[in-house]
Amino acid sequence: MTEPTPTLTPAPTTPTLITLGGLDLAGFRKVKSLLLLVYVALEGPTPRRTLATLLWPGAARPEGSLRVALHALREVHPGALGGEDRLSTPVTSDAAHLLTLRGEAAWDAYAGPFLHGVPLTGVSAEFEEWVETQRERLARHVQEEALRAAETADPARAADWAARAYRTPGAPPPDADLLRRALPLTLPGSPLEAEIRAELGELDEGTPTPAPAPRVAARMLGREAELDTLLAWTLAPQPDPPAGGAALITGPGGIGKSTLTRELLRELTRLDRPATLVDAEGATSAAELGARLAAALTPGQAAPPTLAALSDHLPPHATVLLDGADALNDLPDLLRALRRDLPGVRWVISSRRSPPGLLGERDLLLPLAGLPQAPPEADLAQIAASSATQLFLREAARTRRDLTLTAGNAALIAGITRRLQGHPLALALAASWLRVEHLEAVYARVLTEAAQLTPEGGGSDGRRGLNAVARRSWDLLSPEQQHAALRLTVTSDLDPADAPHLGVPAHLIDELLTHNFLEAHQPGTERLRLYPALRGLLTEQAAAHPDLITQARADHAHHYLTWFTAQPPEAPPVDAERDNIVAALHTALEHGHATAAQIDHFLAHHDRRGLHASGTDTFAALADAAEDACAPDSVQAAAQIASMWLAYRAGRLLDAQTLAGHFLAGPLAADPTSRMKVLNTLASVRVVQGQFQAAVDLNVQTLALAVAIGDRTRELYYRLNLLTYLTFMGNADEVQEQLLCLEGQLPELPEVLSWQVRRAALSVRLYLSDSPGEYEQLLAEAQALLRAGRDLRLYSLETEGHELRTRLALRLGRWRQVEGWVKDWKLHLTSVGQPIKDPNVGLVETELHYVRGRSAQARSSAWQAVQAAELSGNPWETMEVLRIAVRDLQARAPIEAQAWLRRASVSSRVHSQQRAQFSRLLLELFGDQTVKEDSHLDFAKLRDWLKVQLLGASD
Repeated sequence: MTEPTPTLTPAPTTPTLITLGGLDLAGFRKVKSLLLLVYVALEGPTPRRTLATLLWPGAARPEGSLRVALHALREVHPGALGGEDRLSTPVTSDAAHLLTLRGEAAWDAYAGPFLHGVPLTGVSAEFEEWVETQRERLARHVQEEALRAAETADPARAADWAARAYRTPGAPPPDADLLRRALPLTLPGSPLEAEIRAELGELDEGTPTPAPAPRVAARMLGREAELDTLLAWTLAPQPDPPAGGAALITGPGGIGKSTLTRELLRELTRLDRPATLVDAEGATSAAELGARLAAALTPGQAAPPTLAALSDHLPPHATVLLDGADALNDLPDLLRALRRDLPGVRWVISSRRSPPGLLGERDLLLPLAGLPQAPPEADLAQIAASSATQLFLREAARTRRDLTLTAGNAALIAGITRRLQGHPLALALAASWLRVEHLEAVYARVLTEAAQLTPEGGGSDGRRGLNAVARRSWDLLSPEQQHAALRLTVTSDLDPADAPHLGVPAHLIDELLTHNFLEAHQPGTERLRLYPALRGLLTEQAAAHPDLITQARADHAHHYLTWFTAQPPEAPPVDAERDNIVAALHTALEHGHATAAQIDHFLAHHDRRGLHASGTDTFAALADAAEDACAPDSVQAAAQIASMWLAYRAGRLLDAQTLAGHFLAGPLAADPTSRMKVLNTLASVRVVQGQFQAAVDLNVQTLALAVAIGDRTRELYYRLNLLTYLTFMGNADEVQEQLLCLEGQLPELPEVLSWQVRRAALSVRLYLSDSPGEYEQLLAEAQALLRAGRDLRLYSLETEGHELRTRLALRLGRWRQVEGWVKDWKLHLTSVGQPIKDPNVGLVETELHYVRGRSAQARSSAWQAVQAAELSGNPWETMEVLRIAVRDLQARAPIEAQAWLRRASVSSRVHSQQRAQFSRLLLELFGDQTVKEDSHLDFAKLRDWLKVQLLGASD
């Protein structure tokens, strides 16, 4: 009977045993004592006799030596080793922890080889061998994880990780498999590439043909010419100003468009050329693709309001790769908009189709066919050199590592590649058959079906071959694997960690990867998707298993909606799952499980992430689905309100107004909460249209509904909206009344909400005040606002605190303080990931430069502020530039300046305070008494005029 091992409870202060790169336990370094601990920590409870034999083989009394070493350890760390006949430990070692880590984390935790530099004097040969085995085991683990990191890393880091894997300290000399995996990831022409090639050549010397390497994200096989063409086109000098251009990669599904696109990304990144990859697969509208482009260029941030706003995130000579733009019907329109708003950018688009009107004279069309195949008369060397052969052998190695090209099988392999037209995915699938069939059987099957692979008249592009091979590959999957693949058809793509929640165990994910039904498609991530070229086959098979698909969709919807509703709507991880969430909501609507809360949460995601244009279409489709499913009124209303609100936010005012009108005339408007939200949307539309009195009237209705249903939060926000509208119109008495009403509620509000009200009140009082004494009080409030934003981690509140205190210091004439606070403001914007080209910063800097007698700098700041105002679409900012720079503009173009002031002083679309200021400026500068009637004011023309005047002004 085995003696039970005593259970040890680690002391709270028990440190970690350091074995990587040295040997240490919180400063204790007696070697033999620690070697005892090392062995037990990694091997588990061990008899004392075994330890004594391993560590003191030549001692007269090994047991006595063990007791001495054990006593020395226990004096410093009493609980480190316990037990009598069998020693055990609660101490954790860095080596054991290392084996639990994956990817970059494993490399970061690897401080050096196991027991590096530790003298092993007097120990047994068996112990030395054990140490060497552990050293190699740990180093190989780190080496493998570094190589995996290289294979999935962003191209800019792949070569660095490959070098780390190749030179992992403590690892044995790399074998041929590791070298072949690392070689495609090295920098072309680099010393590392040459070194690995030379070492691989030595290992392969005397071998008829190299053993095929496992499939990795490798340099192109047989696409070198196409890659060189794309690189030459991308890197060609551009005229001044840059003209940009578009390259279109076309070809059937599975032909290698995405692989070529990703390799181009890798090569451009290695050359330090700015390049961005956008996954366009499944995008059906220009708005949706524009949102994906914005997400790729501004990861973790809200999408800019316009395509033109993305220019700040695109460096000169940038290349953007749109991969898989097959579902877009309006791709030519989108590309025209991209060329207009983002001039100078080169666009590389992959699509199965070539829409008419897409390409111009300077653009590039690159159709892809199958990989080059060896002709029937080719000899062994020619067959070995064929790209199609190399691909087949590489894929075959995943299941038949003993398969090499020989004189005996060369004709069979070459025949397979020819009959499959060199189609890459067809070859990969056929190679996977070798797990159940011999090469001769694979060849016979392909040969038998050859008549199906080429249509009459020849000229096949390999699609028929892919279909035939895919069907055979499907038949060779086990029922369990088939069911897993069908379950994954309900996803757009997925993180492998989510697969078990979808009813697909991890081992089936690995098997579908091996059988080429799944691919890793986003460099730098582990996300997987079914090969788009196999969707047709899988859709056909899914039709034969309706119950399985129904359950898969239900599991998919439950998982993603449960996960999503537990996240903050603006959480960046939600971006990657947006397509899955859309699909989940459609499923929930069909099954009658969708809730208004889920719809509202998804609306908040789109609104806070800046996805207004694409979200409008998304929620329009959800609204149709809700109506078709006869969903509860609350759900139908939520989807319709989301669509109209996002239309308003996207600047589609007519669409928002139309949708709101239809809703208010329909039966869903009978619900007070829904009616309240729609009236609020319509009021917001009227504000942008300059109809402030209509906005006030609508807002009064929304406020009354909020009070009636007892929604205190919305009541508060609607009062804030009303306050803003009244301020714009200049109704001072009503503004004061609303201010007092809001400030009277402050003691009852939660802290965060209270500060939001105080922020709004401070902004309004800034425009109502006109004396230094009042400014001093408001400055103290602005400082408190800034501190509250920092303490509560409300960055928008902190930003407004910076802005308001700086404006108040400007009014008080404290120019040096303003300069310091502007610097603090910019540092804050940088720290929270916001652009420092904020129009409000530009306005303050412009006014500061003018009052300090720096007209040239003021004009430059004013010009940049006009540019920023154009991107933000806020007319108030444009009018502020006119107000601040008007004396300068008067000297350059007095007649035009007077005309703009006259229009601005009477326009109902201009803030009341600005109108009053413009009236005073007209009187002061021109002695002008304007007629008080509304005047049309074209903000776009004013911005253009300001840019021309400010750019050309000189002292």
